[in-house]
Amino acid sequence: MQIESVLRAILVANSDVATIVGVTYDPDTLAPKGGRVYQGQLPREPTFPAVTYQMVSRVQDSLTGIVQARMQYTCLASTWKGAADLADAVRCGLHGYRGIRDGARIEEIQYAGQHDDHDETTGIYWIPVDMLVTYLEET
Repeated sequence: MQIESVLRAILVANSDVATIVGVTYDPDTLAPKGGRVYQGQLPREPTFPAVTYQMVSRVQDSLTGIVQARMQYTCLASTWKGAADLADAVRCGLHGYRGIRDGARIEEIQYAGQHDDHDETTGIYWIPVDMLVTYLEET
């Protein structure tokens, strides 16, 4: 499984993030499903608040196989408070995570920074949250 998908699964399993982005749960398995967390870009007519995510950079140690990737989670909402609350939930949901998930051994996820932005034309506020992810690439 790609690390982006693994990280999305960790993110939507966080109750604070799940509540904000509308994750629902399968009644039989209680597994999270759906939610407004999109890889790359928003759908054509999005509902807010929402998160888009992308890998910004990736460096792999050729001897150990350990990878350090910079992931960016852009938290979007119709108010600054909505974007800020979502950014806080994303940061808290990922920062400090270590463990094995869906076959990926994640050594550490660290918060790397964020900034605020606003589009006056659309009225949308967004806060890109950068996270550094250290993991062992499957071979």
